[in-house]
Amino acid sequence: MNKLLVILTLITASLTSVAQDVEFISTAPNVVAEGEQFRLVFKLNSRPKSINPPAFDNFYVLAGPSTSSSSSIQVVNGQMTQTYEYTYTYILEASKEGKFTIPPAIAKVNNKEYESNSLTIEVVKGSSGTYSAQNQRQSQNQNQTPSQQKAEGSDKSSDVFVSIDFDKTNVYRGEPILATISIYTRQGISGFEDVKFPSFTGFWSQEVETANEVHFQRVNIDGRIYNMGVLKKYLLFPQRSGEITVDPFEIVVLTQEKSGRTQSIFDDFFGTYKTIKQRLVSKPKTIKVKDLPSAAPASFTGAVGNYNLEASLDKAQVKTNEAVNLKIRVAGSGNLRLLDTPKFDFPAGFEVFDTKVLDRISTTKQGATGSKTFDIVAIPRAPGDFDLGVVEFSYFNPLQNKYVTLKSKPLTLFVDSDGSEASNVPMAGFGREDIRFIGQDIRFIKTDKYVLQKSIAFLISGIKYKLIIIVLLGLSVAAYWWIQRRRSLMSNIALVRTRKAKRVSKQRLKIALQFLKANNAEQFHDELLRALWGYISDKLSIPVANLSSDTARVTLLERGVNTIDIEEFLRIVSICEYARYAPKGEQSQMANLYDSSIELISKLEAVLNGK
Repeated sequence: MNKLLVILTLITASLTSVAQDVEFISTAPNVVAEGEQFRLVFKLNSRPKSINPPAFDNFYVLAGPSTSSSSSIQVVNGQMTQTYEYTYTYILEASKEGKFTIPPAIAKVNNKEYESNSLTIEVVKGSSGTYSAQNQRQSQNQNQTPSQQKAEGSDKSSDVFVSIDFDKTNVYRGEPILATISIYTRQGISGFEDVKFPSFTGFWSQEVETANEVHFQRVNIDGRIYNMGVLKKYLLFPQRSGEITVDPFEIVVLTQEKSGRTQSIFDDFFGTYKTIKQRLVSKPKTIKVKDLPSAAPASFTGAVGNYNLEASLDKAQVKTNEAVNLKIRVAGSGNLRLLDTPKFDFPAGFEVFDTKVLDRISTTKQGATGSKTFDIVAIPRAPGDFDLGVVEFSYFNPLQNKYVTLKSKPLTLFVDSDGSEASNVPMAGFGREDIRFIGQDIRFIKTDKYVLQKSIAFLISGIKYKLIIIVLLGLSVAAYWWIQRRRSLMSNIALVRTRKAKRVSKQRLKIALQFLKANNAEQFHDELLRALWGYISDKLSIPVANLSSDTARVTLLERGVNTIDIEEFLRIVSICEYARYAPKGEQSQMANLYDSSIELISKLEAVLNGK
């Protein structure tokens, strides 16, 4: 049975691997130095019959291909999937400067050929002298002041610097700009501190979602190879024209540098490093914002970008006092979140309510794209055949440098009478809750004869008024006295506990009675003990920490309780304390103990209240 299960699993896995899409990907650094060795990796998610590598012109093949494979099986909700990964790695060396393209490789899987992606690799001038200069600068940085490191960190000739880059710097007001905050480094970075992002004054900004971890890729800056990582991306919409200066970005970078001189080959391998803090400040950038052209259409409300328009009524025929919905949908890319409701006027006799807006907008590095839907509710108050016209929406297209006006299809609505008298009466100013009373809110003048009687005027100077004032004053004084007395009593904690001692003990005795009826001896004796000790503690104002048999005996004698009752109290307490750990007793004995406790508390209450 187990062998059969294994065979079925392998057959299913092989069918799954055949059915899945074949992916053939090649990866390599996009920038290398002349004479530098680098890896070119081909990855395939299916077992190939053969792989034909491309021609590596302008590169030396130092090693390869070295192959490796891996597979994994995953079962989710009873469905099994198996994935494969085959890698072919070449070690190449760049032979000369320039930009070179490596053609795709060809893999044959299941008698079908698949091509990988091509790669473009830029080869810059050899960096042997550059890296020696870098080491020299690192040793100089150890003796520099923080201000000197700050000045160098903001220059592209430094080994570490930050920059704010814009996809465009000459735009129209409202046109989206993608701002990318990046860090460039030729050193190892161990962390960041004291990050201060720009405020982007003069722009309406929205952060573009980026990865939580900074991923570095190699870039060529003025003939030098840097590792570039994106920290943040923002989509900016300028809100005024003119030149707007963007505040610099500031950050403290922690870099690792080797300390001390090399004494042996072991020092190179096990060398010590120290952390260097460098405050980096980006250079300020200026954006030129042009004002929108004059003579804007009447339907223009500030939209900038590229859009399309749709408008429709949910019904073509309604009755008076019945709601109809006009939906206007604007979709495209641009300053979508800042769009106002397109201008549209209903004919006279329509009551229009507030517009409901629904956003479905995503912010990406391409800009704000999606749609914005405006839902307008209107209620016709009079019948008729209405030609509502068209919905107009105008926007400015920065690529075409002109205004574009969009028009929806003509909107028509037939309104039939609902038969109510109110349908012929023009109405306005009603809220949504008043709509259901239309036709029922008019009360006609009564023409019947009624006998009118004079009502007796109740003057302020009358006797009844004075009596009411006196009664209210008396009640106010009584309420004030009762509140003050209540506060005084509550402030005396000992007095409050004394007054409530009997009531609290009765509550505990009721609980003990329930355990008695359930024949739960342990819980019964425990609750009875709490009732007796609690009564003594509250009634005699003895703290729980000082409560004991000797203290209770002395205090009760001082309060005039006779010796017989005191001994009875100590006897019941002793029985309860012993019974909690003794074998289960008879219910008749617990009943006698319960009755004795009630009788004892009554006697103590009579004596203690009399003192």
